[in-house]
Amino acid sequence: MGYVDHSTAHIVLTAPISDYVQITVTSATDDEAETQILKSVFLSEDADYVGTVLIEGLKPDSPYRYSTNASHAGSFQTQSRPVSDSKRWSLVSSSCIKPFYPYNPLDHGLRVKGLGHLSNYISESPVDMVLFLGDFIYIDLPIPLGWDADAYSAAYRQVYASPSWSSQLLATPWIHVYDDHEIINDWAGNDAGLYKTAMQPFWNYHGNANPPSEYGTDKTYYTFPYQGVAFFVLDTRRYRSDNAMADGPEKTMLGAAQLAALKEWLKSESGWKVVVSSVPFTRNWRGPDSADSWAGCLWERDLILDTMKQNGGAVVLSGDRHEHATTMFPAKAQGNKPVIEFSTSPLNQFYEPFDRFHKEIEETDVSIYSQP
Repeated sequence: MGYVDHSTAHIVLTAPISDYVQITVTSATDDEAETQILKSVFLSEDADYVGTVLIEGLKPDSPYRYSTNASHAGSFQTQSRPVSDSKRWSLVSSSCIKPFYPYNPLDHGLRVKGLGHLSNYISESPVDMVLFLGDFIYIDLPIPLGWDADAYSAAYRQVYASPSWSSQLLATPWIHVYDDHEIINDWAGNDAGLYKTAMQPFWNYHGNANPPSEYGTDKTYYTFPYQGVAFFVLDTRRYRSDNAMADGPEKTMLGAAQLAALKEWLKSESGWKVVVSSVPFTRNWRGPDSADSWAGCLWERDLILDTMKQNGGAVVLSGDRHEHATTMFPAKAQGNKPVIEFSTSPLNQFYEPFDRFHKEIEETDVSIYSQP
């Protein structure tokens, strides 16, 4: 499942034996007359036989079932209608998947143990959505699969072919961000060449099922509401300056247009605000990879933090580091509000329990909790 709101749902389908797939959506409420919605989606070899269908005209806070003529079957639940005092809900935030890690020659070659752990959790404590913050594939690790669209598509197919996917995971809406390993390690600020090759499979599998961007049809930064909470999902790869560039007013992570959109959004939203970043906001991760995160773009980060603090504060969700850290950015000035970040990853990748680079030094970034 992709993004689901109170009246629409995005469903991603793949069927390599069919050019057209017809989907039927019906109400799963027993006491209602079953309303059928029929739609067709075109699947092509160029799109790796993957397509996203948008189902409209749904009822708020209602369960639905779907099936297709290509043997797909599933279910989903629409959001409640937006209200000022919304009900309690929950989400999962993570990033970074590499199948068959940790390596075990006796296990299935596409096992994703993190998906199994997540499935076990949500079977007892259901969640309303998953925010996946990038590195869903690792095109370049341990060795490159190739650098054409077929290689990138194969990497997505491998993850989705994992036996670790459960019906609960498939029925939960997933919203996706891309990061560097969807293209190549430490990708920075270029939307030509390899970027275009890599992003078409991303759009096929994930991008078309995300909330639409109000900033343009090809934009991968976007906003969406969820039960009284406003989200701004950043693109931290496409517009950034080179990581080796000296920090200062000329260096950017977001580019001028995205930065302006974020600042305007922070000023205009009056309720809970969540900013989603594929890379950590905190500077507390030191070491050779720090320049790839916001620690390498502190001038722009501090400008954003000031805007957050002056406009009611915010929550930041991030991933990428294969560690967890909760960080508080104190308000300092009178009338300002603090900002808190929850950086959580990986879902299924290596970690470094002995060679750690997380350390609080500056009073701007207060470490609340960290765990390798």
